[in-house]
Amino acid sequence: MMGRSSSFAMKSSLLLNALLAVIALGALVSFRTSTIEGENLEAVMSTISRDVAVHGRKNQIASGRRCGLTGKSGTTAYKYCFSHKRATKRQHPNIQQKYVYWPEGQRMVKIKLSTSALKSIDKKGLQVMANEAGIDLNKLPFKDMRPERLEYKEKHKMEVPVSKKWVSGYYKKQHRMKNAEKLAASKKTPLEGKYYHGRVLFGRFNEDHMRQINDIPLEDTTEKVYEEGLDVEDTSAPATA
Repeated sequence: MMGRSSSFAMKSSLLLNALLAVIALGALVSFRTSTIEGENLEAVMSTISRDVAVHGRKNQIASGRRCGLTGKSGTTAYKYCFSHKRATKRQHPNIQQKYVYWPEGQRMVKIKLSTSALKSIDKKGLQVMANEAGIDLNKLPFKDMRPERLEYKEKHKMEVPVSKKWVSGYYKKQHRMKNAEKLAASKKTPLEGKYYHGRVLFGRFNEDHMRQINDIPLEDTTEKVYEEGLDVEDTSAPATA
């Protein structure tokens, strides 16, 4: 009896799974064949996904060992040993990551290109070659070389950039202390940023901290204590001839 009951339960579960699969398949077919305002839903979905894939996440420069402007890539060549046995090898172009000046945008644009493309840039110009390759130079990493930007950097040298919300007092209004008595009694100074060997440090710095950040040795304020009975030469008094 136990064997018959278990086989009957297994058959019933298989039939139930098959029935659910048929229902799901029918729902999927009806959904794909449905229309929205006279258009096929499947065609609309494929168009949307294509737009997102092509335009939303489009990479400006192709990956791999390939020049971003000319498309120059490696080729296959032969190598020979002493006995003149031939074997294939891969010859790669000289690809470099360079900052190239873009006069129209007044910026240094970071781009991956071959060394032979540098001569072509001198002849044609970066903008012409970028248009031929279909590259938007505004979307590439860059260094701003505008005169006003260089003047600002020279004027505010070694100053950590601060958010506009911090300057306008937005954070003080949003996250200020609720207790008025504690706020009036607080002696904390605002956090400030300082550069230290290529890193940005945020904190409340006193005079000793600033000397350490500027690599100035600290003054030794400790007094030397000598044991009683030792003869110590007084070096503070001027020497007499």
